[in-house]
Amino acid sequence: MAKRTTKPRLKRIKHAEIVTGFGERLRALRLASGLSQAELASKAQVHWTYIGRLEHGQAAPGLDLIERLAKAFNTSVMDLIPTGGADPIPFLHERARTRFESILQRGDRSTLGVLNAILTMMDDSMSRRS
Repeated sequence: MAKRTTKPRLKRIKHAEIVTGFGERLRALRLASGLSQAELASKAQVHWTYIGRLEHGQAAPGLDLIERLAKAFNTSVMDLIPTGGADPIPFLHERARTRFESILQRGDRSTLGVLNAILTMMDDSMSRRS
């Protein structure tokens, strides 16, 4: 009878806190951009499961991947590096401004009418909360 061999279990690496912070920041930016993990993975040229591992702090990205992720978000590498809490507000502000300007430049009458209706509803909603 042949001996049965088992592979030794791989020890799970405990990554530094910056890896967890990077994952949180990556997830916040991805959600703020309205991208799925698969869409981000395609833009960054990695498998979608790797994006999940990054977001959960289970993998530490290399510098080349950080650069590809930054390009996917149309932002700088430094915007991906955590500097404390993962605050997506500045990123959301910049994305909204960029999209708004793009719509204003390219929008036809119908598009601009819809935009004004949406902005009116949002403004009314914010006024009620104040």
